[in-house]
Amino acid sequence: MDDRKIEESKKKTDEGHALLMNGEYRKARQAFDEAIRLDPSNALAHSGKANAFFGMHEFDKALKIMEKAVELAPDNENILDNYGAYLFHLAKYPAALDVAERLAKMKGDNPDYWHKLASVHEAMGENEKALYAYDKALALEPNNLEALKDKATLLEQMHRLPEALDVFVKASQAAPKEAYFINCQGQILGRLGRYDEALQAFRRAAKADPEDEYALNGAAAALAKLDRLDEALKAFEGLLKKNPENAFAWDGKSFVLKKLGRADEAGKAQAEAKRLWREEQKKEKGPFGTA
Repeated sequence: MDDRKIEESKKKTDEGHALLMNGEYRKARQAFDEAIRLDPSNALAHSGKANAFFGMHEFDKALKIMEKAVELAPDNENILDNYGAYLFHLAKYPAALDVAERLAKMKGDNPDYWHKLASVHEAMGENEKALYAYDKALALEPNNLEALKDKATLLEQMHRLPEALDVFVKASQAAPKEAYFINCQGQILGRLGRYDEALQAFRRAAKADPEDEYALNGAAAALAKLDRLDEALKAFEGLLKKNPENAFAWDGKSFVLKKLGRADEAGKAQAEAKRLWREEQKKEKGPFGTA
């Protein structure tokens, strides 16, 4: 192979990656095509071309080209990582698992690879294996917020609520200003029937982010569960004054009004909650893609 062509191919590959970063997928594909014409063995150009097709939602073409990139450079971590991401997003989980296991074996000190392995196991319903992989990731990077979040969420889905609570507490210790992790604690405490503690958690979350409607909803709901009905009603009405489209607040208001014996008002509030949820469902997008 002519050294000059190899060098030109590398330059075109760099050009293609720059275009990819700007979301100019068609121009990027053209640059990668030129790079491949100059050097057909350029695995990074094939990988980049696959990414361009993926960006244009031409998933089958992208996967086929990425497989060629892997064939050309079977030990390139970045290409394998991209390939695994494709397979995962296209719900080809057994193949994604093979790639994730290979990466974790190649680079066992990389917490990201263990995290991805955990995600594949979880998608396949292999929860205990997923937890093992999450723990491996967190042993390498204890304050990895995404891994903490995903592990806690899985534990919650498995109904292992006290364990999930502990993980969300660790996440809060790593990121004390993140209202999300405090809200999750409040949610689990509520599910455990520990409403006083749930109320305090939601109030801490609201202090961290005064505009966080989830925290304000949670605090109002905890007040309702504690039979502090006047306070709960005032809280829900305050939320609705700020945002009349808050379906959860309408639902909570309905719950409180029922307990107060105000059935007609409760029915109207419930009807409004249902209307808003129907509207929200209409706006929801479909899944990213399936195999």
